[in-house]
Amino acid sequence: EDGGFKYNMINGGPAESEVTAWIEARANELLEDGLRAVKRMPLARALKAPTTHRYDYLGAYVRGLGQVIDMEAIRSAGVGMGVDPLGGAGVHYWGRIAEDYRLHLTVVDEEVDPTFRFMSLDWDGKIRMDPSSPYAMQRLLQLKDRFPVAFACDTDHDRHGIVTRSAGLMPPNHYLAVAIDYLFRHRPNWKPGTGIGKTLVSSQMIDRVAARLGRPLVEVPVG
Repeated sequence: EDGGFKYNMINGGPAESEVTAWIEARANELLEDGLRAVKRMPLARALKAPTTHRYDYLGAYVRGLGQVIDMEAIRSAGVGMGVDPLGGAGVHYWGRIAEDYRLHLTVVDEEVDPTFRFMSLDWDGKIRMDPSSPYAMQRLLQLKDRFPVAFACDTDHDRHGIVTRSAGLMPPNHYLAVAIDYLFRHRPNWKPGTGIGKTLVSSQMIDRVAARLGRPLVEVPVG
């Protein structure tokens, strides 16, 4: 609620407290000194630098989807889908996905609003981009009767909520367990020793799915 930034270590996980404490102290030193030690460069000059390269992340991602997901099966099923990106990082991806793969997918809102004033408040009265919270996902739940299935994502698009007409907002651990089971039963080229990764806070349903599939379970810290 106070802004700031998040720092991940080189292993991809969250930084330890001693690391973040150093960053905090150094950042405050720079602020107190009026940011005089912070080097700046005009955008035009940065874009012309030999170290600056343009890369089509959107196009590469959308093209890559067809290599890991049977998009033709989704298209031919004709299922109507609604997506509310909630003003997040993937807001411009959904339309391109729908166009390139000819899906029956509607993006209900493409607005990017950094204030997130469009969000319904979570259970404690705070704005929280939690796709698993029925309080925060009130806007998504309103799509329940418009589409057979609808989706919403948090701002960096690494978590998502799924709403169906029959079940409403689905518990994430439920569809994660089902997805894991489906993938391992329909990926015959995966090596027999391929395991299932989960964080410490993930549901034990995943443990039971791994045991039933006879696959090793790899449990890692959150993040």
